[in-house]
Amino acid sequence: MKVNALPAKGISRYLVAEGLDPEKVRVHISEVEAGSRSHAAHTHPGVEGFYMLEGRATVEVEEERIPLGPNEMIFVDATKPHGISNAGSTRMRYMVFIARG
Repeated sequence: MKVNALPAKGISRYLVAEGLDPEKVRVHISEVEAGSRSHAAHTHPGVEGFYMLEGRATVEVEEERIPLGPNEMIFVDATKPHGISNAGSTRMRYMVFIARG
């Protein structure tokens, strides 16, 4: 099987089998310092998942706030305003999955 190496934030080696559309599923790792967020709430097509590696987060989906800790994961409808912020006193690391139909 042939694979293509693609850039992915926070991942040393990100390989996708040749012939697959790499935009259907994207993965990266983000880090956010205490009291911060990676970006403002936003929307885009598909679904987005957050898997917490370290720290504590608050995931926002429209007006709802969901706490998330290490080894916990959530998938949200990315067409609704959503975001994630650091709810702890230490840096948080989390993996992001974005799937588009």
